Amino acid sequence: MLTYPTTTLILFLLFLLSLLFSAISAQSTSTVLALASTTTIVGTTTTYISSPTTPASSQYTNDLTFRTSLLNSTNLYRYQHNASYLSWNTSLASYAASYASQCIWAHTHGSSGENLARGYPDITSAVDAWGNERAQYVFSPADKMTGFSEATGHFTQLVWKNTQTVGCGAYNCSGTNGIGGWMLVCEYWPPGNVEGTGSNVNTFFQQNVQAEVVQGTQGFNTFSATAGATGGGTATTSGASVPTGSAGVAVPATMAASGLLWQVFSAMVGALGIGAFV
Repeated sequence: MLTYPTTTLILFLLFLLSLLFSAISAQSTSTVLALASTTTIVGTTTTYISSPTTPASSQYTNDLTFRTSLLNSTNLYRYQHNASYLSWNTSLASYAASYASQCIWAHTHGSSGENLARGYPDITSAVDAWGNERAQYVFSPADKMTGFSEATGHFTQLVWKNTQTVGCGAYNCSGTNGIGGWMLVCEYWPPGNVEGTGSNVNTFFQQNVQAEVVQGTQGFNTFSATAGATGGGTATTSGASVPTGSAGVAVPATMAASGLLWQVFSAMVGALGIGAFV
C-alpha cells in the first residue's frame, strides 16, 4: 500500500509531466538559436537504444580512432553531396566533450551548429543515422525543398556547404540522467541549418544543401578525408577569427522551462526507483 508521502510525490510527478508536455508543445522545434534578425539556426537530436552489454567500440575509447572515424563518416556524406571536407576543430571538440560528460539530453544553445546522438554502438552508426535522413529530404524543385525539419535536420547540418570544421566529444553515461550508453555531441562551424524569413526561409538551404552527386565511395579518398584529424583552434569567417563553441545566446523561455522540468522529473523518478527514461 502506498503511504501518504509516496502518493503525494507521484501526484506531483504527474503534474510536472503535464507541464513538460505543455512546454514542449508550445515550441515545435527542438532548438532555435537566434543568429540575426533575419535568420535562425535550428538543431535536432536522435536516439538509438543499444544493448547495455555491448563492449565499447575503439571508435569511442581511442582518441585518434574517434577523430578519424568521425571525419571519415562525415566527409563521405559531404563528398556525396558536393561539399568540401571538414577538418577537426580542437576548440569545438573540447566544448563538445565537456558537455557530453554532463549527460544532459538537450542542446547547448551555443553559437555553433550541433548534432546529438546517444546509445549507438560506434561513431559510424551514429553519423549514418544522421546521414540517412537524406532519404526523407526533398531537394527540388526549389519551391518544394524541405528546408529545415525535425526529420532531416541532422543530415542538413552534416552536409551544409558553408561549414568548415567540426569537433565532437563522447561520454559513456551508463544510465546517468536516463541516458544509456554513449552520448555523442558534435559541434560545427560555421553553423548550418540557417533559415531566412518569409518567402526566403529556404534560401540558405538552397545554397548549402545539394542533392547527392556521387553514390557509394567511388572516388572517395579516405586519407584526404581524415587528414584534418589533428585539428586547429579557431575557425575564421568574413576575415575575422571566431572562437568556436561559445555559449550564452538566449533561447525561448518555453524551451528553458521544458529542459528544467525534464531534469527535475528525471531526478525524482530515479529517486523512486521506477527506472530510466529515454
